[in-house]
Amino acid sequence: MSASHQPHDNNASDKTSDYNPALKTWQRIIPSSEPGQGHIEAPGGFANPVWQTRASVPGAFELDLVAALEEVFAAGATELEAVVEGLNAHHRYDRNGQAWTQESFLQELAVLGR
Repeated sequence: MSASHQPHDNNASDKTSDYNPALKTWQRIIPSSEPGQGHIEAPGGFANPVWQTRASVPGAFELDLVAALEEVFAAGATELEAVVEGLNAHHRYDRNGQAWTQESFLQELAVLGR
């Protein structure tokens, strides 16, 4: 088993984190389709394990949204309209407790995807 795939040892001197505090932010919200433009990190700059490419630990809202999306996708939703309808049907609303619209859902994904 490689070092990057070993289970976390709480007694180890090199503690791992639930997020990457050194992760640089995107230069633009929408990534460029051109290689090397709008990159998050300089290639080879430092190790950036896939499970540590978030700037903070997900909060309760994010974790609930993930669980709700899993339910909606498992029920067969594949298009935006069906996803939004599925979230609302399961009473999984936005941060303000309002029913999702396609626009509000896309806006939330843009915020979460930064």
